[in-house]
Amino acid sequence: MFKNYSPRLIFGVMAVTCIIISPLFAIFVPMTVPDLFLTDRSYFYIYSFRTNVKIIIAGFVILAAAFALLCWKRQIATYVVSLLLLIGGLVTLYSSTSTYTAINEQVVFKSQLIGSQKMQWDSIERVALEFVPNALGNYKFIDKSGNELIIQEDKSMATSYIYLMASKKNIKFDEYEKK
Repeated sequence: MFKNYSPRLIFGVMAVTCIIISPLFAIFVPMTVPDLFLTDRSYFYIYSFRTNVKIIIAGFVILAAAFALLCWKRQIATYVVSLLLLIGGLVTLYSSTSTYTAINEQVVFKSQLIGSQKMQWDSIERVALEFVPNALGNYKFIDKSGNELIIQEDKSMATSYIYLMASKKNIKFDEYEKK
């Protein structure tokens, strides 16, 4: 038999569902995105797991806020604000797929939808890995004019790849403990 559910109940359930499923997406999406969206295999990709988990959870919280607002009141102003929150939440979730670092003939650091930083290997003077024991570190690409591009480490094989690229281009590679 068909039951009539109130819109308040439907939007409330959708808000709670967003909060409940956000940890599942936050755990599994960063592991699958590099294989699905980053298809140019000539690049070595560093996809920051921690950053993208935070972005995904923030996106679901924004979506939950939009549904909770519709659960609370349904007026023209709340529809407009909820629509803006829904768009903001979806854009935030999409931006988690476009936060990565790609390394090949150049180093490209893409930070969400805002933009990217690029450095050609020819302009890089030295590369440094600044680390804390038993934790992830930061790669610093320093060009000849002193500009730095700092990328957070996310996997150990990135160090060997960056080291090989730096040695191939005769660029000094330093590793030192962060003080």
